[in-house]
Amino acid sequence: MESTELEQLLSDQWRSTLSTCCGRLERDDLHQVLDYNSWDDLQDQIVKSRGDESTHQEFAMFAPGLMKLKTFTESWVSRAGPKMDTSAIWGFTRLVIKLVQEEKEAIPHVLRMLRGVCHKIGILNNYYAEAQTFTQELKEACVESGIAILYFFSDVVKFIRDDMPVTYYRPGQPSDLEWRPLEEKFSFVSRQIDELSSRSEKLFKFARRSGSFDDSVAKQRESDMLPMLSRQLTQLSLPEEQARLPCVILPSIRTSRFFDRTDVIERMEAHFNEADIETSFRSLAIHGLGGVGKSTVALRYAENKLQRGELDALFWVYSEKLVSIRQSFTDIAMRLKLPDARPGDHDENHALVLNWLQHTECRWLIVYDNAEEPDLIRDYWPLASRGHALITTRNPIFGFELVDRGIEISSWDNETGLKFLLHLLSTGVSSDIEEDEATSAHQLSQKLCGHALAISAMAGLIHRRALSITEFMKFYSQHPSEVHGISGNRSINALWEISFKSLDPQSHAILGVMSFIEPDSIPQSLFEPGSRTDSSLLPMFCSDPFHFSEAIENLLTLALIKRDKVSRTFSLHRLVQTSFKYFMTPEQRQKAFNDATILVSKAFPRRDSNVAQLYLMWDRCALYLQHVISLKDCFREEKKANPKFSALQTYCDLNNACQRYLLELNSYDELADLIEVNTIALNTLPEEERSISLQGSLTSHKGQLLVRLGNAEEGVTWLKKSYEIRNRDVPFNPRESSWAADNAAAGFATLNDFAEAMKWHELARDHFKEWSDRQAENTGEWPAEIMNSMGLSLVWSGQSKRARDLMNEALAQVESTEPYNWAVAAYTHFGLGTVERHDRNYEQAESHFMEAQNLWLKGDQMRSDPFNGACMYRLGCTALDRGQLEAAIKHLRDAIVVTEMRKGNMVPEYTRCLFKLSEALEQEPRGSAEARRIREEAERLLLQRAPNAGNPGKQSTYENLVCILWR
Repeated sequence: MESTELEQLLSDQWRSTLSTCCGRLERDDLHQVLDYNSWDDLQDQIVKSRGDESTHQEFAMFAPGLMKLKTFTESWVSRAGPKMDTSAIWGFTRLVIKLVQEEKEAIPHVLRMLRGVCHKIGILNNYYAEAQTFTQELKEACVESGIAILYFFSDVVKFIRDDMPVTYYRPGQPSDLEWRPLEEKFSFVSRQIDELSSRSEKLFKFARRSGSFDDSVAKQRESDMLPMLSRQLTQLSLPEEQARLPCVILPSIRTSRFFDRTDVIERMEAHFNEADIETSFRSLAIHGLGGVGKSTVALRYAENKLQRGELDALFWVYSEKLVSIRQSFTDIAMRLKLPDARPGDHDENHALVLNWLQHTECRWLIVYDNAEEPDLIRDYWPLASRGHALITTRNPIFGFELVDRGIEISSWDNETGLKFLLHLLSTGVSSDIEEDEATSAHQLSQKLCGHALAISAMAGLIHRRALSITEFMKFYSQHPSEVHGISGNRSINALWEISFKSLDPQSHAILGVMSFIEPDSIPQSLFEPGSRTDSSLLPMFCSDPFHFSEAIENLLTLALIKRDKVSRTFSLHRLVQTSFKYFMTPEQRQKAFNDATILVSKAFPRRDSNVAQLYLMWDRCALYLQHVISLKDCFREEKKANPKFSALQTYCDLNNACQRYLLELNSYDELADLIEVNTIALNTLPEEERSISLQGSLTSHKGQLLVRLGNAEEGVTWLKKSYEIRNRDVPFNPRESSWAADNAAAGFATLNDFAEAMKWHELARDHFKEWSDRQAENTGEWPAEIMNSMGLSLVWSGQSKRARDLMNEALAQVESTEPYNWAVAAYTHFGLGTVERHDRNYEQAESHFMEAQNLWLKGDQMRSDPFNGACMYRLGCTALDRGQLEAAIKHLRDAIVVTEMRKGNMVPEYTRCLFKLSEALEQEPRGSAEARRIREEAERLLLQRAPNAGNPGKQSTYENLVCILWR
């Protein structure tokens, strides 16, 4: 066919599709598509989302996808045929945006799908740009993709308008299922575009030889759109790839026996091999019941890829909970040795890893193991044009979300289950198996319905009891079949009961503990008495290493747990955890939870009573954080199921220690949840056990959290209450009351009531001196932390001379104390920088702010921390004071990147950076337009956060809302 004939045919096909899609619309919607069908109309509609911060952020995340769609539409579709009118794409896109803005519950669902479609379109853009000649075949694939998009957009409109058939589900079923009809449409269009991408990939190799064209215009258009839509998506500036490769992160505990499932692995191979790993991003979810072997299959697939040399990087992400996902991404960043990766900085490590996945040219696979909900991993999902991602899950909805497709892993049929059982028993059963043994084995497999984990447990029981298969079958048949359990299969429930009843008391107690903590990586050291631990306070199984070893061997033999000798860690399947908790009586669950509490509490660090922070022990805190979070979740579940379930004093004390750590990490969502559970736990204690220490710490952490989240008035109420509680202690503890008074002072200072703040600072000082006077050494001294805190209140109340003297004294104390507290030193330099800037000593101020930032980062801590953002902000302010415009803009942009990460919780810290950057840009010859836009955004957020804050044109209006710690 001649080129002109094909182009005319494509144009006719395009017009026919437009007519069909428009014909499906209601009259008002049709007018919207026809009357508002430009790129500018779409942008105007998106701007209307600014009134709601969370909604606006969703649309901001959609911005890069829109740029890809614009390039595709204007640079490629429009060139595929004569008079290709692509304006309807913007009309339909705008209509979809308008509808989801009206139907708020649709926003996360629909925008996620639109992002997914646009991401795939971006891959097509790359092929067309590389082809050098826009051949007839590429034009055909391009128009087919555009048509698929138009049909999908019209499907979205009809779904929202309730014209599409919707299946209604019984109450209690997941609401996400109501979105399944649209999810299926999304899955269909995704597959269409994937197929067209695969075809285009092959075509562009031939197109290179046919000629060339200049695609610089298309690339320039995309470049021009970047500042328009995605400034607030700017990531931390990262140097060119410096990752250490190869890099392999796999579970430390892996099974050495893999059986069958070759058909599943072949299907996985076929899916991932549909496109080259180096030029296309592919993803897959394998789902099925718990215990059928999903993780084992994923692990074997990954190991096969490694053995064939097809991967440069392989990552395993524990995905059941957010805390484990965050830690997994930190592990990846550290193992890759990405620049600026730090052990405790989960937020930046998250950004670093996603950025690396997006830009690296290496061959990588990332496995999200035991994912529970799509929303939990959505923010951790790679937006890349190459590489592979694999999910293992019990949730079938993943087959319609995030990934290209899903594969279900079912239980084995009876014959395969039989072979697996004999495979496991191969060391104890001859190859020439007797007929009655074969019959018994077949019956056992049939009873367990081919469930892999259950068959493994059965093999463990047969080994443990040294029985023949026939002998075990007789024993098993005599066991009551009416056994209740978590499985719908009574035979499997009966098997669990036999396994659990065969445990000796020590093994029972150890498995009970493991059922309440994070199952993937349990340190053996958790069960070992420390040199400073009173062994009489620990569970009995910790007292004798020999008996502990025997109990562990029993659990290993029964295939209930696994152990890695190198890392000295245990793991167990979640199904075993859940089944054993179900098997235990309420009294046994209470005892097991208490034992787990005691062991985790023993391991979790506590702050030195002479200091108020845990900064020097963050690494150890991170090691046990996941176990504390697991205990928190379990306590909530147990309390809901059994109102009599209670906590130990030790549990509340453990939570208080972890709350301090989360407060220092600024992990406010996790902190708020832990405080909520700890409040419930504290109320289960007898009145005489609700100690002053427990109550005082809990109320203090709640107050400090509120102050940092911008609710300083309520926070101060809780901080005063904490001080009052501490004052009731008998005998009176002046040191703890000193810390409580200092926290209250910081709250009042954040409220800008500096006169009241000074009263509390002086109270804190006097209490600490009272305690110090009782000591043999350092009589009459008070700590640098309180000096620095008081100094900040002094400088902001205009008493810079007193502030400087006090902070210099604090700095001298820090510099002469071992171990060196880099965090307190950093805060003190920050305070001195504030004093010097107040007195217009800009060079000295800059020196202090820079030293504060250097100390913070040298402490191997968090670049994304609000304190680091405050240092960047102050460096920008000081550079602007000195007339160093370029440096000021750079520092302020860096500060915006850091503060934007937490702008949902910490609006003032973010808005002051916007305001100051707008002031700097106003002095830039070509920055006035951006300055106006940024100033409008700052003022909008200010009005939303504090309608009565004052003049939005003054820097002090923004500063006065910021927590005093990093003001």
